[in-house]
Amino acid sequence: MGSRDAKPLKAAIQQFIRAHRMQSRLDEVDVTQAWHKAFGPYVERQTRSIRLQEGGKLWVKLDSGALKEELAMSKGQIVTRLNEELGRKVVHELIIQ
Repeated sequence: MGSRDAKPLKAAIQQFIRAHRMQSRLDEVDVTQAWHKAFGPYVERQTRSIRLQEGGKLWVKLDSGALKEELAMSKGQIVTRLNEELGRKVVHELIIQ
């Protein structure tokens, strides 16, 4: 098998993902992993849920009021950091609850 076989396989997988409308769920998993990797164990323990809506709106529920305020002040930086971690622009807006 040469490198030529990888390209058609990648295209077939991408086509399958599009046909079964799975990209948004895969993006949500990727964003959740990027959140935990980018912000570490403390923020991970304080994070109750993460949900990514179509259009790149990321909803994050936190247990700590102080952490909510701290993260709310740097939403733009958080969006940039997550997208850098993902290697593509997935998150467009962050809503902290």
